[in-house]
Amino acid sequence: MPFESPSSSSGGVNTPLSTKNDHISENTSTFSATNNDSKQSLPEHRKYVFVHDKVYSWLPAKIISKSDSSSSRSHDDATVTVRLVLPSDWKEVTHHPPESTLARLSSNNDSLMRTINLKDYSDFHLPFQNVDVNGIMDEQADIANLKYLHEASVLYNLRERHKRGLPYTRVGAIIVAMNPFQWSADSYSSEKQIFYANELIWKENSTVNRRSSLMQLKDSNRISYEPHIYETSSHAYCGLALEKKDQAIMVSGESGAGKTEAVKIIMKYLATVQTAHPSFSHSLKKGLETKSDEKKISTKNDDDCDGLEVVSKVLQSNPIFEAFGNAKSERNDNSSRFGRLTKLHFTKVQKGDVELVINEEESGPIYGSDDTKNSIVPVCSLSGSSFEIFLLEKARVVAHSKSERTFHIFYQLLAAPSAFKKNLFEGFDNATRDSFRYVGDVDTDTIEGMTDAEHFEQTKSALETFGIIGEELHSLMKAVCIVLQLGNLTFEPDPSIDGEGALLVADDELEKLISLMGIGNEEIQNAMTTRLVKARGEEFVARLTPAQSRDSCDALAKEIYSQVVNVLVRKMNKRMQPSHLREDTDQVKDEKSDEKNIGSISLLDLFGFETFEKNSFEQLCINYANEHLQNRYVLDNFQSVKDEYELEGIDIDFDCSTINNSEILNLVEGRMGLISIMNEECTRPRGNSTSFVYKAKMIHKDSDYLVSKKLHRPWEFGVRHFAGVVTYDATDFVERNTDQLPLDLLECATKCTNSLVSTQFDALLVERQCLMKNTRRKQGAMSTTICSKFRKRLAGLIEHISATKTRYVRCIKPNENRKPRVTDHMVTMRQLGSAGIVTAINMSKNIFPNQLPYDVVWDRFHCLSQTDIDTQLEYKEKTTLLLAELFKNSERFVKGQYTTPYVCGKNKVFFRSGALTKLELDRLPIRSDHMSNLSNSVKTVVHRRKFLVMKRAVIKLQAVYRFHVAQRDYKEKVKASAIVYCWMKRLLMRTKRRKLRENKASIKIQSTWRGFNPQKKFRQQKKAAAMVQRTLKKRRDRQHFHCAFAEVVEAARKQKQMKSLLHKLSSREYPNTSKDELLVECQLMISYLGEQLHLQRAKTSDVQTGMANTKRTVESLQSHNDALEAEKKASKITSSQQTKKILALEEHIKGQEVSLLDLKKSNNHLQQKQTMADENHKNECIEMRELLVSQKEEFKAELIKEREKHAAEVIQLQSSMRLAKEESEKGISDLQRALEEAEELHEEDFNKMLLVIEEGKVKEEELELTNESLTTEKKDLQSELQSSKKAESDEVVAFSGELEKLRGDVKAKEGTIDSLQLQIQSLQEDKISVADRELAIEKQDEKICCGSWNIPHFFRRCSGLSASPKFTWVGSST
Repeated sequence: MPFESPSSSSGGVNTPLSTKNDHISENTSTFSATNNDSKQSLPEHRKYVFVHDKVYSWLPAKIISKSDSSSSRSHDDATVTVRLVLPSDWKEVTHHPPESTLARLSSNNDSLMRTINLKDYSDFHLPFQNVDVNGIMDEQADIANLKYLHEASVLYNLRERHKRGLPYTRVGAIIVAMNPFQWSADSYSSEKQIFYANELIWKENSTVNRRSSLMQLKDSNRISYEPHIYETSSHAYCGLALEKKDQAIMVSGESGAGKTEAVKIIMKYLATVQTAHPSFSHSLKKGLETKSDEKKISTKNDDDCDGLEVVSKVLQSNPIFEAFGNAKSERNDNSSRFGRLTKLHFTKVQKGDVELVINEEESGPIYGSDDTKNSIVPVCSLSGSSFEIFLLEKARVVAHSKSERTFHIFYQLLAAPSAFKKNLFEGFDNATRDSFRYVGDVDTDTIEGMTDAEHFEQTKSALETFGIIGEELHSLMKAVCIVLQLGNLTFEPDPSIDGEGALLVADDELEKLISLMGIGNEEIQNAMTTRLVKARGEEFVARLTPAQSRDSCDALAKEIYSQVVNVLVRKMNKRMQPSHLREDTDQVKDEKSDEKNIGSISLLDLFGFETFEKNSFEQLCINYANEHLQNRYVLDNFQSVKDEYELEGIDIDFDCSTINNSEILNLVEGRMGLISIMNEECTRPRGNSTSFVYKAKMIHKDSDYLVSKKLHRPWEFGVRHFAGVVTYDATDFVERNTDQLPLDLLECATKCTNSLVSTQFDALLVERQCLMKNTRRKQGAMSTTICSKFRKRLAGLIEHISATKTRYVRCIKPNENRKPRVTDHMVTMRQLGSAGIVTAINMSKNIFPNQLPYDVVWDRFHCLSQTDIDTQLEYKEKTTLLLAELFKNSERFVKGQYTTPYVCGKNKVFFRSGALTKLELDRLPIRSDHMSNLSNSVKTVVHRRKFLVMKRAVIKLQAVYRFHVAQRDYKEKVKASAIVYCWMKRLLMRTKRRKLRENKASIKIQSTWRGFNPQKKFRQQKKAAAMVQRTLKKRRDRQHFHCAFAEVVEAARKQKQMKSLLHKLSSREYPNTSKDELLVECQLMISYLGEQLHLQRAKTSDVQTGMANTKRTVESLQSHNDALEAEKKASKITSSQQTKKILALEEHIKGQEVSLLDLKKSNNHLQQKQTMADENHKNECIEMRELLVSQKEEFKAELIKEREKHAAEVIQLQSSMRLAKEESEKGISDLQRALEEAEELHEEDFNKMLLVIEEGKVKEEELELTNESLTTEKKDLQSELQSSKKAESDEVVAFSGELEKLRGDVKAKEGTIDSLQLQIQSLQEDKISVADRELAIEKQDEKICCGSWNIPHFFRRCSGLSASPKFTWVGSST
């Protein structure tokens, strides 16, 4: 039922809340002209009423007085004097039309007084206000909770909530959303989403009870939380998860009511609702932060994204649809100019499912199915989505009013960065809005707080999310530019053929179009200005007028834009559809995948009912779609209720034909409906709109829903829609309905170089050609009209919705000026009527909110009967007699007949509001008495059992206490004996320790004394040996000294001889020495020098030999160094291998740790199983107790008749309890044994794991020791290598220095010998004069140095010899 109120009644306008005693008589609570005593005064809170007003619909007032004639309903002049009681915030939160005078009146003004004629009101009743005793108007979150339910109370309830900033109100199963015209972050925060998800979806309940018809006994389960659009979303999610039946949420309302924003909110909530699960929130946050433990939901297909990417793509679809499908209208800056069906596909989470329970009694009815309450709600995740669009308003591409804008994408593209625009085509970077006719100059450049440039970046980012980037994005935007450029073409009459044809002017604009499309000038000219006509098998070219050419150009622009949107939708569906819905998938579906794919939730965002001063073809299609949705709404909510009552044989005073719009649908889409007539006019050669209107009025002249007024023009007609009468201007209906591009334009567009345009138009051309070949001309033309296509798609949409569980969100626009917290009464009432809210309220007065089967009524309420009713009768007869007795004197007279608080159907009893509450309240004291007696008996048994348990516990406690006392005394004695034993042992050990110290000291003294003499003797012997060593060393050194001294003496003697010889040679006179003697001395001296040279050469050879040996040593050291380097590299490799082994061992240890964790988890799992077993046992105990309670209740009822039998049954119950207790104890013992065995197995596995871990640790320590030893050896080798290198380098340096020194000495001596030989040869060869010799000797004397051997002086003095002697150098090779 769409609207079930616990306080609603079936008669009258007002339905006051009933009490126990006067819930029936109190229904005469409205101020009526049928009061028997006209002078009887009303209670103060009953004087507050509502009165009609032409400007404000309903106004609050207070009754001042009533006329005497009001005592009879038959009098038409019954009047009441009231005073308008306007709220204190009347001026601020109420829209005041110009003709209103209430906005300027004071509270004491006499104009607030009014006289009301009761005949203008239903049943001569004034509707009461919902006020308290102080006259303050009440406001309820659920309209069903209003005390008095009627149009006025609904209006002012919505007004009050809108003023407080509460946009949502509950009307049964419907959520009414008042557009607040401002964003409230708190209303849609993540905390709010989690709150509604936990309350309606994830709320846990430890006990799951089977739902039965007894759950209907409560009038309703009032929900304690505020109504919200999240409530409807949560119900749809639960319905999908539990029933696995597709769900649908239909969001409807006028333009500007907030439908698009509501769909976005629902979509975001449904896309992220699974993350609000208690088991998901923490892990998901942790996964998002660390990116290590994140639980992803993925499919087998590579193209499928994980859960977060799917959610992101679903949310990113909104900016794309808003850019390409929304526009600024007169009523809304971001109005949807198309209908969209969004399907959100969900899959069940297979791994880690968390099954929770919904508590129905707290959360209320949410699924719409009786057998799904208190069911397990599986966790479902969003796996993909798909989109479908309806009736895109293509006409807005080429024309719109001055205060409106075309689609947002055009303005966003013009506000794009210059670099991006420049890449599209030349000159576009400097283009503005004035540059294009289709766009026009509009002052608005900010939509919903964002500029067009910011919106473009948002749209571009959203397109990139769906993979539209690079060349694909460039092609898409270039197609949009083609649409803009087509609007700049200008057509004029062709003067060359007397103005009969059209000519394309504005060559610069044409050149831009040519550069964009890549088509030649002549081809575009011909396609735009001519048509190829076929008649009687012949073809000829027809010239078009400028107006026709302009229409062709506009038609091409509209078609290109439509194809752009279609391409976007297909690409988005391809990216977003789950794998099991894709046509190109090759995966084989199995049973698991079928179980995983639960279904979808469809969100329908369809344009609301529209009526303007001039209603065109688009308004007819929009209102036609709304009629279908209204029909679906009526079938879902009202017709099913009426059918149920008719099936039960109950007559209700409500005509469903007032809300059933089947006749309107038949008028529009019937066999001879408006669509058929329009299609026929489209196929006629000279079909026109006037003929269409004339035929429609003639065919349906007897219809009450086709309005034909005398003031209508030939092309105007009216339709009586469910929301009111709408007059349509059918001037261009036939042309709009055709909307088919000529073949010339199609073929021209296929030649476009833009891949998007050419591909789409190729497909259109093929489709057109196939349609022309395979169907007759008339049928083919009728099937391609806009109405035919739209009707077919709408039928598919309705079929889809019919197969789902549909929920409704009705959006209301509170005022036309878009002011927050302000309500326009007339506008709101008009939308309430068109949305069916008022109809739901009226119908709620004629339905029965509660119904029970006959057997349930008899079982529950037969205890209230004071008479003996034959129990052998059928349930229906017994229940009828029972209710007649219980509701005696409760009938009331309404509309000329008596009505009872209940009605008996074929299978059920239907109760009016308050009737079932009275029965429950009357039954409560009797049930309380029975429950009290039963409770006393149960308490006795329970306390007796507790006493016995406590007695056994006290005995056991005493035994334990005595045991602990004895144990304590024993421990104290053991402790005392241990202390005495320790002291005795301490004394013995001290004595033993003293003796050991004495023995040790004596041994030390003896050893010291025994070692004194040997030490003395050793020191003496050591001293003597040292003296002997010194003597021997002196003797050896003396011999070496004498030899060296002799050599030195000999060298000194030779040196002295050399000096004397030199002196002789240097002296000019030879007094005592002859030349021969000098020559002999010189020869001796030369032989001595030769011997010395020979010795030096021997030393040089020895040095060279040492150098060669040193070189060989260096080479061996170098080879040893290379070997060490190789060993070092090998050790490095070995070390790396050992490191890898260590890492492998570490990984193995980690694996062992993971397995240990798994063992712990399994242990925890076993503990959880044990806990669950305990809980099951407790539940079994509880069930046994409940069974005992039910049995005792039966025994208590029969106690008056059979007392003895009752005692026997009590004994039997006690024995059964003992047996049950023994069985439960046996079960507990079995479970304990199983738990002990599991713990033993777990301990064995745990010990094995510990042994493995210890072995791993030992191996790890060995590896660490090996690694340390290798590291130490490596360091030692490196230090030895460095020391050897340093020693070798030092030796090489020393050897090199000595070698250089020896080489220098050798070279010096060789130079001296060479000079001597040269001088001797010069003496032998040249005979120079004495003067020359003396001059040479003088020059040579200047060069003589001290200690040098300048032998050339002697040879110069001997130059007079005939021949110089020949010398033979011993040991010289020169």
